[in-house]
Amino acid sequence: MGHDLRDSMRRYYDARASEYEEAYVLGTGTASIPDPEVFRREVSVLAGLVERFARGRLVDLACGTGYWLPHYAAHCSRITLIDQAPRMLDECRGKIATLDAGDRIELVQDDVLEHPFPSDAYDSALVGFLISHLTDEQERVLFERLRAMLDTDGRFLILDSAWSLERARFNAKSERQERRLNDGSRFEIYKRYLDRHDIVEWERKYGVATSIAHFGTAFVAVSGHVHG
Repeated sequence: MGHDLRDSMRRYYDARASEYEEAYVLGTGTASIPDPEVFRREVSVLAGLVERFARGRLVDLACGTGYWLPHYAAHCSRITLIDQAPRMLDECRGKIATLDAGDRIELVQDDVLEHPFPSDAYDSALVGFLISHLTDEQERVLFERLRAMLDTDGRFLILDSAWSLERARFNAKSERQERRLNDGSRFEIYKRYLDRHDIVEWERKYGVATSIAHFGTAFVAVSGHVHG
């Protein structure tokens, strides 16, 4: 992925912060599937999975607006929210203010693939809608980082965009996409949708154990661990 495209993606997510959650709560925004109920229904499923998954010291990688935070905050002893977009973290601060958890939450503005995470520092890692924006090499780096940052019994939960028959009506499996915000501004991003073969390949390439918790029309959820 070229520098110009990576920079465009950074600027896009920072600019999109205030309307980022519309795809979840309204089924609109960047949705490529015309039925908004598909998104709302599957987001509810993912929220339940997040709530059951979260435990101990949790890191939320590329946390965005912290949409999932209210679903897991009560179950975690320490929480690290990391994102490179400052306006996304501003949205997180608003959520933190409504929770009785501020003393357990750390906000970090940085690139997930470059931040110096301490080793064995987390019991659980939430990876929400990040992998679908990574190249193969960046994906490899991410799994190496998960292996280093998670404790021996640590687990991860990956939430992302599914490659489905309905999705294929509107998108290519891997492509550069133009994204338009509510004010009409346009950005180009890199996007690749995940199918079951991609998940099997994670096991082969990175030595992780995975289990598909949900595979729907719009979204996929994969739990797993990196230490055998």
